[in-house]
Amino acid sequence: MQIRIALFTCVTILTSFIGYSQTELSGKVTDPKTSEKLMDARVALLAAADSSVITAVNTDENGMYLLTDLTPGNYILKVTLFEYVDQFRNVVLPEGKTVLDVVMKTDTKLDEVTIEANAVRVEQKGDTTQYNADAYKVNVDATVQDLITKMPGITLENGVVKAQGEQITKVMIDGQEFFGDDAAAAMKNLPAEIVSKIQVYDQASDQAKFTGISDGNEAKALNIVTKTGKNNGQFGKIYAGYGTPNDLYLAGLNVNFFKGTRRLSIVGMSNNVNQQNFSTDDILGATGGTGNARGRGGRFGGGDNENYLVSQQNGVSMTHGLGLNLSDKWGKNKNTKVTGSYFFNASDTKNSQQTSRTYVLSTTAGQIYNEDFLSTMKNANHRLNFKFDIALDSMNSLVINPKVSYQGNERTQTTDGTTADAGNVLINQINNRTFSDTKGLNASTSVLWRHRFAKPRRTFSANITGTYNVKEGNNGQLSSSRYYDELGQDSLAEIDQHTDNNTNGYGVSGRFSFTEPLSKSWSSEFYYAPAYTTSNADKRTYDFDTVTNSYYFMDTTLSNVFGNQTIVNEGGTNFRFQKGKASFQVGIGYQNSLLMNVQEFPTTRNVNLSFNSLLPNMRFRYEFSKGTSLMLVYRAGTRNPTIDQLQNVIDNSNPLSLSSGNPDLKQQYNHRVFGRFNKTNVQKATNFNVFFGGEVNQNYISNGTIIATNDTVVNGNVVLLRGAQFRQPVNLPGSYNGRSSISYGFSLTKLKLNLNFYLGGAYTVAPGLINNVVNKAKTSNANGGLTVSSNISENLDFTVGYTLNYNNVVNTRQNVASNEYFVHNVNARFNWIIKERLVINSTYSVNAYAGLGSGFNQTIMLWNGGIGYKLLKKKQLELRVSVFDILNNNNSITRNVTESYIEDVKSNVLNRYYMVTLTYNLRNFGTKAPETKEEKPEDGGPHGPPHH
Repeated sequence: MQIRIALFTCVTILTSFIGYSQTELSGKVTDPKTSEKLMDARVALLAAADSSVITAVNTDENGMYLLTDLTPGNYILKVTLFEYVDQFRNVVLPEGKTVLDVVMKTDTKLDEVTIEANAVRVEQKGDTTQYNADAYKVNVDATVQDLITKMPGITLENGVVKAQGEQITKVMIDGQEFFGDDAAAAMKNLPAEIVSKIQVYDQASDQAKFTGISDGNEAKALNIVTKTGKNNGQFGKIYAGYGTPNDLYLAGLNVNFFKGTRRLSIVGMSNNVNQQNFSTDDILGATGGTGNARGRGGRFGGGDNENYLVSQQNGVSMTHGLGLNLSDKWGKNKNTKVTGSYFFNASDTKNSQQTSRTYVLSTTAGQIYNEDFLSTMKNANHRLNFKFDIALDSMNSLVINPKVSYQGNERTQTTDGTTADAGNVLINQINNRTFSDTKGLNASTSVLWRHRFAKPRRTFSANITGTYNVKEGNNGQLSSSRYYDELGQDSLAEIDQHTDNNTNGYGVSGRFSFTEPLSKSWSSEFYYAPAYTTSNADKRTYDFDTVTNSYYFMDTTLSNVFGNQTIVNEGGTNFRFQKGKASFQVGIGYQNSLLMNVQEFPTTRNVNLSFNSLLPNMRFRYEFSKGTSLMLVYRAGTRNPTIDQLQNVIDNSNPLSLSSGNPDLKQQYNHRVFGRFNKTNVQKATNFNVFFGGEVNQNYISNGTIIATNDTVVNGNVVLLRGAQFRQPVNLPGSYNGRSSISYGFSLTKLKLNLNFYLGGAYTVAPGLINNVVNKAKTSNANGGLTVSSNISENLDFTVGYTLNYNNVVNTRQNVASNEYFVHNVNARFNWIIKERLVINSTYSVNAYAGLGSGFNQTIMLWNGGIGYKLLKKKQLELRVSVFDILNNNNSITRNVTESYIEDVKSNVLNRYYMVTLTYNLRNFGTKAPETKEEKPEDGGPHGPPHH
């Protein structure tokens, strides 16, 4: 009897399982005009009762979708894809297999589009915030950057575009990358008139998009959805101008050729009015830093990275630049997506700075350092990168991403500095001249293979990356330093030396991932991520010999041959839950890192360090309702010291402040957490966003500074005279930081205005070692602002904003209790087009500083204005007369805070000049090519699988 019951039970369970497993829904999604099979369409099955998401997938390379493990019943099928109208189908699923093909529809009724855009300004679609561009009025010559800064939750801070409190690092056009990682170039060189929608979301890595499981490599991305009829043709502008005084000039172009899937963009510039690069990240992204770049010699650092990395520079520059971006589909079946870009920058920068710096001492009043600094720098940079996304077949795909960059840099610097105690008694003086010539090459290639098995959600992917870098530099130095003892007696030290400084390295890393579905709601991932890197540094310094009239004698104190190898083995597992409105991921990894440091010269020394770390992670997202969601993320990570931080060789590029690496540095371990709450009300056109994040570091890599109150010997055999300093990286506990922001945007329809409020705050504790005593620099920041922008018409466009920044720095080992300072900023932008031809533009900003050092508390007013007239029948040509800095009041002031000092820096800038500019606007739009409609961010983008 028991055997019969058991057999009956087994048969019942097996029958139910078979019936359950055989209920599935499949089909294909196609274009209505061309019948083209549409890849990456979002197909979601919703519950008929409450429209909650049961399951969702993206269509494959053949436009096919497959939903499995379903329960028979009533459902709603929703299909979404950029540039198409969302499609809904009522579905009654019986047991077994059901096939349902979906033909998308395009919305060609422009009047309906306009009505919808006026009604809907912003909406939330899953984890994507979507803005309707037509709801925000800008003038006909506005750029994408002008447009998006009117949108709630998006701000422009010091030239950096942020959304929901995070910096935009990637810009896409219809789902395809545009100018790589150079977000500023993309937004400044596209006209606002081509934009239909702006979408902001967290973009996952290519591997995470495929697996659906986060690997922690998300980037805040902005996708530009182009208008029907505006994404096929040629558009852009060509401009040239001449100014006075001093023979100023400005010339450039940005031209776009869009045809079907092919997008070619060309940007170029040449000027001597301080428009540098295409963005700050152009140079940084090209060179790929190896850790924290230390300051120049005048800033008491002189690390090698600073001689190589060149971003937006202080001072006045003459700049030449060229950029190309290509996006296309290749192959007979258009199965290869191609994106690529090339950048070239050449700049000649002259910089003059005055610095006032107060050091933090543990037992005595802080030393005060004042400096006059002059530099001339010539820099040339080339960057080339491509990405090939190849669909081999319905089950396999390949992503190949090669990158290469080359940079040459020549720099001459002169520093005149004095150090005094709190009683203004002179401690030392310096006149220092340095010369450097550095060349560097960076190259990398990553290959990602992705394989789908027949069983849904079972995947295997392998991502392998190889890197290579080499840098060759030579430096010269002439300096004269005078030191004063406590009795006022002085001594003179002079340096005349030449240094050859060469580094090279290579590395191989990988991440192998296997995913397996555990049920309808649960998925698992098992991964292994090995890495190997090797770096070599050879620094040889020679003193000038008057007998041979050459740099003959090697200074072994300033010379070193050093090598570092790092082997990392990491493995772990992740589990992801997705059901209805909730998604959750939890995982843990184990990492072993082996650091092997070998010093070969002037003495031999080996240091081997091994670190074992557990790396947990958690990610939670809940959608309370349409437009309201919460996301929480936690992740642990590690950071290995760089070869610059490890190499134990003295850097005397500023003789008053020596520095050296530390081969005994340990690996840094950190815990990071961030969260985001977003609420969007479509009917009221409001957006409310809260962001917070924080980090706690163990074995934090900071700096240990010795400030000599008397003549001291450091680093074994280096004499540090009174008032001079020696700095070396050290591991310290007690480093943490947190930040938060709140933004709220809404519109005053009757007044035709958009209003954006934001509040923010940050708190940072940075420990440092000063004269062997731990000092903690505790920095508090509070900021807030209001931006009001017009929504009147395309002919009248203005934006007015106010921001307040409050900062308070407390050093635990400083006699002064705190250092408070405020920065007030008022800015306004005004554009008025009169009778379609006369154009009046003006920008005005006020920066008021309070609480800085003597001579730095200033109110800087910068007013620019211009008047132009549009010529020719279609008004393509514009003649403009403009004035920069009408009040002749421009200035540049910066406060820098570290664990060992607080400084105020004033830099030279351009002042008032006049310029006449001629601009030709190219607008040649054709009919929209239907094949471009399928372009959208891949899964993990706005409508990708919910991997969060």
